Amino acid sequence: MILVTGATGNIGREVMARLSAEGAPLRVVTRDAKKVAALPPAIERVVGDLRDPATVDQAVRGVRRLFLVSPMDDVEGRAEAVLVEAARRAGVTHVVKLSSLGTGNSGIAGRHRDSEQRLRDSGMAWTFVRPGMFMSNALQWAGNVKAGTPIFTPTASGRMAPIDPRDIAEVAALALTGDGHEGQAYALTGEELLSAHDQVAILSRVLGRPLQCVDVPVEGALANVRKAGMPSWLVEGLGELWTAVRSGKGEVTTPEVARLTGHAPGTFEAWARRHRDAFA
Repeated sequence: MILVTGATGNIGREVMARLSAEGAPLRVVTRDAKKVAALPPAIERVVGDLRDPATVDQAVRGVRRLFLVSPMDDVEGRAEAVLVEAARRAGVTHVVKLSSLGTGNSGIAGRHRDSEQRLRDSGMAWTFVRPGMFMSNALQWAGNVKAGTPIFTPTASGRMAPIDPRDIAEVAALALTGDGHEGQAYALTGEELLSAHDQVAILSRVLGRPLQCVDVPVEGALANVRKAGMPSWLVEGLGELWTAVRSGKGEVTTPEVARLTGHAPGTFEAWARRHRDAFA
């Protein structure tokens, strides 16, 4: 049995779909039963909060492999620590963690670093899947695209190699169902180095209408996300990321997707065409 956490998120949903298509025995845990109501009947569901020990115990019972997505609202990692310990006690043998290409000392990277260390200390086998920027982050522009208003970017002409969530899921599924991935950390990117302006231009071509991308200062963008109520650790992490990308430090590509899956990573244009309706 494989337990998938974060099963209704961008990556967890893709991992679940791939594993289900392969016929793997699956269980998902979610707070909202409505979000998993349409899943195939063969997929077991546990409805509850992973901060509830009873839910955790039910979720890990009989599980041998775990796909772990760190909850965004678990700021100090307490709920994740309970889940990891319960998984160890229940006999889970291998945890595949969705981590991050950057595992520094603060912000988003610091949280992933702490989570990775927790798994190293657990005694269970682990694999860290460390993607860079998700192509699906572009969905945050959907409202502007639909309204015909400019898309604002704090990263200016800085480029990254965004990765299709399907490619992340394929690597995670390989690690969850195959052997030889224990103790490995896979740094995953796409092949194309693209700025926000490049991505908007591709979206414009896919949608067949003009779109405008406008640079804004990092501090101005951070002020907006603070006003929106984003937690301070996430604001800090975004500031670090945007500043690094803006200065050219995001220009990193890795060969891991092709090496592990046998095919080239998906392109941003292909992703945009699959999600055209989200912007229409």
